[in-house]
Amino acid sequence: MKAARESPFSKLKGSIRIKKMPRIQQELAACLQCGYCISVCEAHDQTPWESVTPRGKIYYLNQLGGAGGIDKALGREVSLNPYFVDAMYKCTGCGNCEVVCHANIPLVEFWETVRKWIVDEGAGPMSAHKGMAKKVGEVHNPYGEPPSKRGDWWPKEVEKSATPDVMFFAGCTGAYRQQALPQMGVRVLSRAGVTINTLGPDEWCCSSPLLRTGTHRYSLECAEKTVEGADGMGAKDMVMTCSGCYKTVSTDFGKFYARTGQNVYHFSQYVEKLIAERKLPLNHEFKAKVTYHDPCHMGRHMGVFDAPRNVLKKIKGIELVEMDRSRENSRCCGAGGGYKSQYNDMAVNIAAERVRDAEETGAEILVTCCPFCVVNLTQGAKQIGSKIKIMDLSEVLLKVTAPKEEETAKEQPPKTAVPEAAKTEAAAKQEAAVKPAEIPKSTGFRETNIPEVKPDAVPVKAVPEDSLSADDGEAGEDIWTDNSPEALVRRAAWNKGLRCRRDYGEHNIPVAFVKPKVAVYIMSEGAVDAETKKALEGDGWIVLSFLESSITDGEEQSLEIRAAVKENLRALGKKKKG
Repeated sequence: MKAARESPFSKLKGSIRIKKMPRIQQELAACLQCGYCISVCEAHDQTPWESVTPRGKIYYLNQLGGAGGIDKALGREVSLNPYFVDAMYKCTGCGNCEVVCHANIPLVEFWETVRKWIVDEGAGPMSAHKGMAKKVGEVHNPYGEPPSKRGDWWPKEVEKSATPDVMFFAGCTGAYRQQALPQMGVRVLSRAGVTINTLGPDEWCCSSPLLRTGTHRYSLECAEKTVEGADGMGAKDMVMTCSGCYKTVSTDFGKFYARTGQNVYHFSQYVEKLIAERKLPLNHEFKAKVTYHDPCHMGRHMGVFDAPRNVLKKIKGIELVEMDRSRENSRCCGAGGGYKSQYNDMAVNIAAERVRDAEETGAEILVTCCPFCVVNLTQGAKQIGSKIKIMDLSEVLLKVTAPKEEETAKEQPPKTAVPEAAKTEAAAKQEAAVKPAEIPKSTGFRETNIPEVKPDAVPVKAVPEDSLSADDGEAGEDIWTDNSPEALVRRAAWNKGLRCRRDYGEHNIPVAFVKPKVAVYIMSEGAVDAETKKALEGDGWIVLSFLESSITDGEEQSLEIRAAVKENLRALGKKKKG
């Protein structure tokens, strides 16, 4: 006898009797039930039930609110059905429904109000959200990491100022998971002469992930800690690379405690200001076709559409193209509103659709301004095998604001000598002839001229399926840096001033130094396919191959690469003259 199939809702709680409806009667009455919201609802595309649509949820709430005396007389209880609770949390909070609403209902705030009511009634939040709230209450971050490690992301080469211009707010994800983002942000600001500091261990979660999922109990103390800490530091401005933190600090702190004494900027806004004031040098070109994704918290919710685009337009070499759905009509990446925490697979499906939007523009790179968008879009690209690169704006700026090589070569201290036995003759000559330019330390992201975010660029075990998961790895573990043999070689080459592309050209060269035509293969065993090697060499490429087992830190291989680069550049130069 076959076992009965378990219902997807079998683990949901039973109905909970409602004590009191929230004050949402005006919004409920305003809804025309027109259905315009359905076509823009990403959650409905993933769960195509009417009950999941904005219209369906408002209809259900109207039925609850309309229960009257006759229901009591007949003994009919008004209760929250677990199916409705599930539908309420199958929402990314993106606000596309608000943009198209003909009745002008403030639906972003409305959904958060209803979720808070669900939590107050004891019917929510969902399991993943409860875990986040518990950790924020205990250690002030949703990852459960030690507060003592919160400031460990700070780049050592950037001095902390006792009286800074800017207090940099890293946010929980930047402090513990995507440390590269605040690191890059701080490095870029320091290049403009901005003095900076951070709250370090005293920085607490802004409480955004809890507010979006209905838990408000910790927001007062989180707001108070940040506002008082920032005021005590005396900075004029507060800057952050996280769109969720930007929205919460800008708008929600005032509801729970007080507005900050600083001007609050998203990183993109502050950089736009620095460029306009001619304080941030854009030293390098960035030749690529780029499209920009608007994070919901920053775009639709806060109206910041132009700042990141204006910054990109100022960078020489960038061709900025727009997706069909952009600005206030932008498709959500799928990571917001606690949706990814609870429904990760569907969140990645939504991200994959956004990646397809970007691919249709012909762009090589998809740039955004939010750590959650970066994570989810990268996973969406991996799911569909897309070659498009996902980058945060701070990563682009780190590259184009790097000091000019001719100015920094004089200041670069001599590197530790490599034993002669470990060098080829050509490499030894090259080392004597060329002094490496100073390049910023590894940020943990892909360090290529046009960075490739390959689906497998980050080891599978290193990428948490849920960016706010309860089990994201041991405290302090570096889960974002790719330390594969290939990555070690690429970073070592980068530190010598060389720029590369990945999976380049018709032969899908794993690591290609395009201008000097040097192709690098990192192999577990064997050799480069003879036919491929012959074709590349016939086209003027030098083909180098290294066994993974021979790679320790990539230094030896990078010397050989640099020698090959110089050799081929000379050969190509002679060919041109001839």
